[in-house]
Amino acid sequence: MYFSERFNIDYSSEFDWFNPILERDTLLFVDPFLMFCDEIGEWRQAHDEIVGYFQSAFIILAKSQLKPSHQYYRRTLSLMEFPEPREFRLGFASKTADGAGSGPELAKRVVAAMAEAVRRGLEDIRHFEELGVLVKGINRDRISDITCNLLKPRLIKYTQDICHSLGVPMSMVKIKHSRYDEMRQRWMTAEHLVPVDPENGKPILLVPKRFLRELPTLSSDSWGDFLDTSLRDDLNMRISEKVNKDDIIAVARKDPAALRSWIRQMEEQGSSPYDVDNDPQLYFKWQEVAKRVAAEEPISGPPGIESSTDLLDFAHKAVDNFRHWVEHKGGWRVFWKDEEPPKAIPEPNMQLLFLGVLDNYCKQAGVILDREVETGRGPVDFTFTSAGNIRILLEMKKLTHGQFWNGLRTQTPIYMESQQISHAIFLAVKDSETRPMQERWRKLDEEAEVVSAENACIIEIERVDILPKDSASKA
Repeated sequence: MYFSERFNIDYSSEFDWFNPILERDTLLFVDPFLMFCDEIGEWRQAHDEIVGYFQSAFIILAKSQLKPSHQYYRRTLSLMEFPEPREFRLGFASKTADGAGSGPELAKRVVAAMAEAVRRGLEDIRHFEELGVLVKGINRDRISDITCNLLKPRLIKYTQDICHSLGVPMSMVKIKHSRYDEMRQRWMTAEHLVPVDPENGKPILLVPKRFLRELPTLSSDSWGDFLDTSLRDDLNMRISEKVNKDDIIAVARKDPAALRSWIRQMEEQGSSPYDVDNDPQLYFKWQEVAKRVAAEEPISGPPGIESSTDLLDFAHKAVDNFRHWVEHKGGWRVFWKDEEPPKAIPEPNMQLLFLGVLDNYCKQAGVILDREVETGRGPVDFTFTSAGNIRILLEMKKLTHGQFWNGLRTQTPIYMESQQISHAIFLAVKDSETRPMQERWRKLDEEAEVVSAENACIIEIERVDILPKDSASKA
């Protein structure tokens, strides 16, 4: 359920704020660089606050003479610990809106990178994302987490203003890492008046949608792209299709002047947010689309599910409805970005849409649907559970996935064995019609029979063709 649905708001693209899904994190990230580029002075000031925080940490660290046993070094470590800001429902999360956060181990790496920067004469910082180029482990999720943590007091006020203007009820609730104690130089838990999800009592905080991206503007990935196109020959880097991440970090540490030059170039060039209103990658509108699919393709009320065969039949029917919507009602369009050449949306986003459709069907049938259930040997995509603990699993793979055959031949039987499940569906999503992919598509049933026989189980094949279709007139 979206925030707007929970509080009966008629959400419009004119709103400044992102409308999060409450039960599950959305795979978008707050990019502090977009605040730096923002035309509104309030948010440029927010970026300055972030830089000021790290600049103060640099000063404290320098006082430690870079000795890990020194009290100032330990103080810097505590300043670099950031809990998962669960209130925003953003970033990586496999199943729910709860996450792991940035703990002591990552703080150690951050401070080690800061110490290395000090040794090389880099005693100030223009963008804290520089540290993500200098230390392994500061990925897009961590950059977003750190930004949300450091700006949490400001974003609490932003959320309160929105709720006051829209009449959204709020409650006093404790929020971690929400007040900075200047005297103690540490973050504290404090109570704030914010909206709370009535289903679970968890606080909700909102962010401006114009600060969301798929990747931060300044990151080791974008630095690596810059090296690919601009500096590889100058730096005698090994030519390869993909620069090793450790190499990228090593170059940044070895040549901080080049890193700063790249940052200045990016400042001049600017950056753009993700197109939240259109959501071309289907990061969060999958839930909206899924509800429409379930309404357009209702599943017939199943009889009582009393056996694994009944449950398997129900799952096949659900897939059949989904396939009909995709292949015959134009549903394939949501799987492709509007660009040339056409490019499919990421597989996890396809799975989220499928999850949303299945979830609607399962609620009607009294079937429990779980996604990414940990089997002990890795997470299975979907598990159906009915009365009497009858279960089947479903694996979903794009035809072009690099581990496609491994998913059928190895992963699915292992998951079935670990969960003591005898029936499974392997769902292949056709996203290419090259000759090798056509051959792969053709061999599916034959391969499933072999794998089933070898593992004394039943794996059945389902297919969904998401390739763009000609219009009826052209056909």
